[in-house]
Amino acid sequence: MERRGPRGRRRTLASVVAESLSHRAGASRPAAAAAFAEACGWPLSRELTVRGLGPDGHLWVVASSPEWARQLEEISGTIVTRMNERLGHPAVKALDVRVRRDAKR
Repeated sequence: MERRGPRGRRRTLASVVAESLSHRAGASRPAAAAAFAEACGWPLSRELTVRGLGPDGHLWVVASSPEWARQLEEISGTIVTRMNERLGHPAVKALDVRVRRDAKR
């Protein structure tokens, strides 16, 4: 039987992985990374790397350029909301966005 999301749409693999891992002890980083990829969508998530999820609920993200970091910061509230919906509980409180060191300025 095909699983559908809350809006009746088919669920992506990232969404299923995020939900499955969110209930496993010690799997918070992979669950957050999968939820992040799903919440951002492919074009944005390919420019960003999840580095960790702190105990304070801050997700550490590294952007490939200052422009991508700025774009993510502008929509961070929406991304956090989407991530927590996919995880099934409020695990992520905020995004902590940094720019990759070798990115052009």
